[in-house]
Amino acid sequence: MKIKSLLFAISTSFYLSACGVEPTLVVPDEYKAGQKAFHKVCGNCHGADALGKNSKAPKLIDEDYLPENFSDKELIEQILNGSEKMPAQKNKVNASEVDEIIKYLRYSQKAAGLTASSESEEKDDPA
Repeated sequence: MKIKSLLFAISTSFYLSACGVEPTLVVPDEYKAGQKAFHKVCGNCHGADALGKNSKAPKLIDEDYLPENFSDKELIEQILNGSEKMPAQKNKVNASEVDEIIKYLRYSQKAAGLTASSESEEKDDPA
């Protein structure tokens, strides 16, 4: 009986770890499809809400991934075809889901206060 309990506990922990992280950011309805798609294919590596905490991949809510540093076209290419460190996701998402993921990421960046205009205003402000 102890072996069955142990096997159950081990298999349950593997199952739960495979489920990934759950989003905590509450988003308007127009971004929910992107949030869902992100967590389906990206969340396990990039972390909950793309914050990268305790994850294998970088946080995407970061100045490095703002549109002026990493364009939507580059995001599409990265998602679909991957890179040296990131596997291609083209067999896991369709074009509509990729578009929704990008909308969600851009919204999340703004919600975190990351915008090109706020960054340039800080640089222009001599105080």
